[in-house]
Amino acid sequence: MTVILDVKFNDFARDCAKRQLEYGYSLDEMAEDARGMCWAGFGIVDDGTGEPLEDYRPFGYYNCDCQENPVRVNAEATRAAFKAAGVETHEVNGWIVWDASNPAGHSVADSIACHLADYAVLDDERLSDLQWDNACAMIDSLYDLPEGVEADDLIRVMPEVPHCRNCSSWDAEGAMASLGYSQCMDCSAWLKMDGYPPSDRVCYDCAEHEQEGDCECIPEYVNSLRHMSLYPTASDLREIQRGCLTCYPIRWPHGTKMGA
Repeated sequence: MTVILDVKFNDFARDCAKRQLEYGYSLDEMAEDARGMCWAGFGIVDDGTGEPLEDYRPFGYYNCDCQENPVRVNAEATRAAFKAAGVETHEVNGWIVWDASNPAGHSVADSIACHLADYAVLDDERLSDLQWDNACAMIDSLYDLPEGVEADDLIRVMPEVPHCRNCSSWDAEGAMASLGYSQCMDCSAWLKMDGYPPSDRVCYDCAEHEQEGDCECIPEYVNSLRHMSLYPTASDLREIQRGCLTCYPIRWPHGTKMGA
């Protein structure tokens, strides 16, 4: 432990000062920061690689969840460990620093550094929770799920929890299919298939948009399926209109006349 006047340092802080002199952060400046926080000591936590442990910044730029989540987990766990030991912490230069005048802090800092040297995450359970929450948030932002289906339902049937919105594959369609849903071929609405193939099925609204003028062939067909909780297909709609004396000449004005 090094002491400058009334401020004590842990060994890692002293080592950082030696390596970071070119950036202007010396022991004297660390001591000044400590006094500004009314501390009698200044300690820096080793992240297991010989670099200061990064503090989590909610609005920081981490590129993707793969980088942000471990930083957040390790920062939360580190602050919690120091708090449990009765040691004050603070953020300086984007790092977690602590009052090295408190003897309890030294064992906490050493324990964290040893753990991170062997394994890069301090709390796997917390990391899993963050990955799950992020996956749910991403699904909710990308898909308008049908009533009765939650993002959690999709994740449970996925092969694994997507751990990053940038780096993970998102087979939400496959997950919805395993729950018995497919999307309307004309819009994003989810249709409950109840065991029959999705093929080119469309929702009721999209099907009704195929109506030509006041002709009732499409609305009548759609209503009959609606009562059975079935969905029409684009090919069925096309065939109905091909057989309709009103719709055929409108939809296929250059086609061969029926019966010719």
